[in-house]
Amino acid sequence: MSMIPIIALGSAGLYSVAMISMKFWWKLPGLGLGLLIVATLLAAATLELAALRDERLGIIYTGILGAEVVLIAIASFFLFGESFSYREGLGIALVIAGTALAWA
Repeated sequence: MSMIPIIALGSAGLYSVAMISMKFWWKLPGLGLGLLIVATLLAAATLELAALRDERLGIIYTGILGAEVVLIAIASFFLFGESFSYREGLGIALVIAGTALAWA
């Protein structure tokens, strides 16, 4: 069994943590949060590099992007109380469908 999907999902998770941390920056900026952002971006990129070693760029890109869309949507709803219009929800669904199609 290939570890590439797990590695790509880990990368997406770390990129998502970095983005969520960036959203918090405006409420509580500081050295610790800045270091968290830098560390998660570096770790995410490292995992992405590992995934790219044995897989095509387009597949890894769509996998990471698709997972990020889901993770960020969940975080924005539960952490920030943000909501989505029907159009935005449809866009999220299309990204998920496209990712599933690419990885099938």
